[in-house]
Amino acid sequence: MPKNVKDAPEEKAPRGYELYLMRHGLAVAPGSISQDAQRPLLPEGREKMKEIAEGLSRTGFEVDWIVTSPLVRAAQTAGIIAETLSSAAPVDVCEALRPGGSAEGLMAFLAKHPGRTRVLAVGHEPDLSDSAARLIGANGRTNLAFKKGGCCLIRFDNFPPKSPGQLVWWLTPRLLRRLR
Repeated sequence: MPKNVKDAPEEKAPRGYELYLMRHGLAVAPGSISQDAQRPLLPEGREKMKEIAEGLSRTGFEVDWIVTSPLVRAAQTAGIIAETLSSAAPVDVCEALRPGGSAEGLMAFLAKHPGRTRVLAVGHEPDLSDSAARLIGANGRTNLAFKKGGCCLIRFDNFPPKSPGQLVWWLTPRLLRRLR
């Protein structure tokens, strides 16, 4: 006799590990503040980041953890994303996301919390592009570039990854703001 659908165990496809990489929003121009690390987002940058977060929200975007560069503009971006999504995900500073950081440094930091499997990392160019290329196995053979507020999703079968991840999507800030 066939089992009733209600009696069947719920099957969920394995999600693996999802790493979202995002560049910080539009910030005060370099040189306008004596310390680059202190450059904040412009009011326009804050507004656009709220629109980007709302676009992400409409896709069902959820994360377990948000990690950010310690630079003000990245930390503000991460804060806006967390606030707009009403996320309970912890927001932590990751030195590997500072300009000059590496994909290997980021992965070592993320490995400290292997149970967090949906992570948003907010950082800077050109390091994010380099990290994305390395993480998908392209190692400099691509011309990936994040616009301010741009985001991508790289999925890994397991963590820490034993093989390159799969680039699932790469969205510009304009597209993210227009998601309905």
